[in-house]
Amino acid sequence: MAHILITGGSGSIGQALIPKLLEKGHQVAVIGRSKHPELGVATFEWNLDADTMDEDALKGVTHIIHLAGAGIADKPWSPSRKREILESRVKPLKLLANKLKEKNQRISAIISSSAVGYYGGITSNKIFEENAPAAADFLGTTCKMWEDAVQFFQPVANREVRIRTSVVLMKDAGALPKLVTPTKFGVGAPVGNGKQWMPWIHIDDMVAVYLKAIEDENMSGPYNAVASEHVNQKEMIKGIGKAIGRPTFLPPVPGFLLKTVLGEMAVVITEGSRASNKKLTEACFEFKYDELQPALNDLLQ
Repeated sequence: MAHILITGGSGSIGQALIPKLLEKGHQVAVIGRSKHPELGVATFEWNLDADTMDEDALKGVTHIIHLAGAGIADKPWSPSRKREILESRVKPLKLLANKLKEKNQRISAIISSSAVGYYGGITSNKIFEENAPAAADFLGTTCKMWEDAVQFFQPVANREVRIRTSVVLMKDAGALPKLVTPTKFGVGAPVGNGKQWMPWIHIDDMVAVYLKAIEDENMSGPYNAVASEHVNQKEMIKGIGKAIGRPTFLPPVPGFLLKTVLGEMAVVITEGSRASNKKLTEACFEFKYDELQPALNDLLQ
């Protein structure tokens, strides 16, 4: 069984992943800015500003899962916030890789989260595969630098996997509750023209992707973690309404209003492209929820 160190383990994906790893018999520890005894596993601390960490966290570790990173849509994108978003993703990778080098310790795999934002904040008819270049906007350049930082592990890891995450559908966290609340009160509506694509994945499948990345030694490089059914934001809102039995008949919210309030960050909501999961399915990954309505029904009914 693997001995896994998770960064950002107190986040919503980490909290869903840890119990499944333990069920599989893996040993799990978490490292972050503070200790989280409520997770039920060993927790360690780091100080990214000082470039220091509790090095006991690395004892016996065979795999690292990197989930840490400041929320992309939690605050407006001021220059300082942009720097925080980037550094919170890159600094942990550099710190951990350097500590492994110092200890002359080799691990089986580094499995790092990334995002389909790699392809940029645009809406197009293209279905992006993993070999597409990174976009030149903030989302694309951030994801590119995030993924490039995984290369710090080349001297100390047998393989690396980068999981380009889409909108993760969860009942009590992430984007879904923010979309459900207005729909419950009859005011659910898409933003802009509603035609922007919303690549998505059910939390159960998101967890399963990480489990497979640990156990399947043939997995390497980037993978789009997206369900097969492509839906736009209008279809997502309609699906939520159907799942909770509420009508969705309001006209779309004008995109310029969000841009006025959120500035550049509005692109996270007003734009979106499709991504292919062909590479993941060719690795024999089987989705539990590959269509939107059953996924929403499972989470909301």
